[in-house]
Amino acid sequence: MLVAREISKSYGEIVALDHVTLELHKGEVFGLLGSNGAGKTTLMKIFATLLRPDSGVAIVGDADVVREPLRVRKMIGFVPENPSLYDKLTGREFLTMIARLRNMKQADVDRGISEMSDLFHMGKELERESDGLSRGMKQKLALSSALFHRPPALILDEPTNGLDPRFAKMLKEWLREYAHAGNTVLLSTHVTQVAEAICDRIAIIHDGGLVALGSVGEVCARTGASNLEDAFTAIVGDS
Repeated sequence: MLVAREISKSYGEIVALDHVTLELHKGEVFGLLGSNGAGKTTLMKIFATLLRPDSGVAIVGDADVVREPLRVRKMIGFVPENPSLYDKLTGREFLTMIARLRNMKQADVDRGISEMSDLFHMGKELERESDGLSRGMKQKLALSSALFHRPPALILDEPTNGLDPRFAKMLKEWLREYAHAGNTVLLSTHVTQVAEAICDRIAIIHDGGLVALGSVGEVCARTGASNLEDAFTAIVGDS
């Protein structure tokens, strides 16, 4: 569903990605792990059509992210690490705006808002302006906007940020169900326990390069570690 072939991206003299190649399949939750600045967010933004690679090819479905960005955007839902909302729109108004930009019918908009409200237990918070919402509620709105059109590919940068443990657990369970329905979930996380809990496969990126790829068990076996946290440290060191 998502393919990166020899993707490279630099910012001046800083190499963010160095010939990264990987494939994400339908029906799987795929985790990107790496230290700050490793290149995770750059790769996700390339898949989301927000950045162009310097070289290599990125594909979503059967669409090239550079040549057919509008087709790609119809197939994805994207939530950045620090999503921005419109401060003076209520949650309901924000979700309605997102749905109309995607040309959704009003009946689907109403049903979608009701489903998202139930999923994330937003209730009356949907009627408040965004600038008065907690970080967790803002994260729920951002996630809702990405899920609204039921895209076949979800790209989530640190999706559990700001969520309390109860809702983080609920989201992890929902993402597994979503993937197992035939969709693809790409997420980045600093929390190895999150990756262990829900990811079918993971990739570890370090200094812009792909240094490990496989199931959690495979990555752990490579280092002889009993858990992903120890395996991650063994692979990337303390840097």
